[in-house]
Amino acid sequence: MDKKYSKNNLKKKRWIKILIVFFAVIFLASVSFLIFINVKNNIVFERIDTTAKEVTDDVVKNSTPIIVNNVVVGATYNKQWVAQESYYFRNENKNNIDIDVYTSEGKKGKYKVTEQIKDDTSPSVIAKTTNPDLTSEFLAVTSSDKNIMTNPATKIDNVTNEDIETVKDALGIYKIFNSSVKINSIYNITLDSLSRGLIYCVTNEPGTSDAYSAVIYVSNTGDKQIIKYNYINNTKDSSNWPIYDFKFIADFNQDGVNEIVLQEIKEFDVDYDIIEYKDKKFTEVLSTSVKI
Repeated sequence: MDKKYSKNNLKKKRWIKILIVFFAVIFLASVSFLIFINVKNNIVFERIDTTAKEVTDDVVKNSTPIIVNNVVVGATYNKQWVAQESYYFRNENKNNIDIDVYTSEGKKGKYKVTEQIKDDTSPSVIAKTTNPDLTSEFLAVTSSDKNIMTNPATKIDNVTNEDIETVKDALGIYKIFNSSVKINSIYNITLDSLSRGLIYCVTNEPGTSDAYSAVIYVSNTGDKQIIKYNYINNTKDSSNWPIYDFKFIADFNQDGVNEIVLQEIKEFDVDYDIIEYKDKKFTEVLSTSVKI
């Protein structure tokens, strides 16, 4: 009887030691995380694929531009992405290109690129087109009989408490940085024949001591993903902190899956990003920056 009690006692002591070690690890991880939060001014989450900078000369020479609001974001050929720098410096066929212009509602018409000019003050390449409307936002690709925007996004104007709770849930661990949620816009999007849902562009309510900006996707099946997230601890040092905005959705590389165009407005720059949905994840494949 004493022996049995002794064995049980040893087991209890062993479990107590395991629990002490477990809680000590959790405590140290929490302290380290809090130190990291206070020391690190800027926390960024985004997936970026850089293979667009590594494509062959053959791909570059045959590639055609992707233009967003007169800015060349990059190019594409044979379902491959070409970085803007590679396209501009390694593709000689940059003028007198027939293009299809799209607005957020769909295809607008056929126009021409008359000139592409490298901006000396930023990485951007500016495209001059025969599109007469210089105020409306648009995107353009090489003209064809194909429609790259078969399912334009639709904006949802009514923000509900359910939307706010959905965003809080989607933020996951990042919500510990965020004392408030302000939804700037909601769009209903279709990625492919099986995948559709809502895009949320969110930030904090004005007046809070810290700031964040995020783009969140919630599928019709309830799957939640952060596409981009950017947190700034010191709002006085926020030149690289962006406010995200959804712009367009279209199938640029004609692979049957739509890409998302996001805009990042910073203190001195505007970035345009093309986000690919592949293997059920969102990854930035093309991006360029324009000086304000």
